[in-house]
Amino acid sequence: MKVCVCLVCLKATDIDSEIEVETKECVPVLTQFLKFAENYLQVSTVATKQLSQVGGEEVESTVFCEKCELAVINPICKLYLDLLTTQRRLSWELGQMGKLMEESQRFTTGELRSINLEVLTSQLGIENFQEFRCLLSQKCKLKPIHFYRKISI
Repeated sequence: MKVCVCLVCLKATDIDSEIEVETKECVPVLTQFLKFAENYLQVSTVATKQLSQVGGEEVESTVFCEKCELAVINPICKLYLDLLTTQRRLSWELGQMGKLMEESQRFTTGELRSINLEVLTSQLGIENFQEFRCLLSQKCKLKPIHFYRKISI
C-alpha cells in the first residue's frame, strides 16, 4: 500500500493499485491546475515548473485526494476553461467593434463625421470624445491579437 498526501488539504490517504489504475485513466487534472496557477494566479515557481516536468501518471493520480479533486480542483479548472472561452469570445467581439469603428472613419466624409462627432460630444457631455473614440478603436483592433499571443491552454 502506498500513502499519498493531498496538495490542497494535506491529508494522507492510502492508495492501493486498483484505485491507482482507475485514476490513471482520468484527464490530467494536475496539468490543468498548474496552467491555471501559472496563467490566472500568476504563480510561477521552481516547484510548479518541476511539477509540470515530472508529471507522469503516478504524480497525476496522487497529488489530490478524491474529495479535493471533485469538490475544489475540478470546478476551478472548469471555471478557468469557461473564463478562457469567454475571454476569447469577448476578444473576437471587440475586434468586430474595432473594425466597425475603423470603417466608419473611412466611409464617412470629413464634414459629416465632424458634425456627428460634435452632436455625440454634446449628447454625452464629454470633451475630447474623438480622442476617446480613437483610442477605443485602436484597443479593440489590437485585443484579439494580444489575447491569442498571451493565452495558452
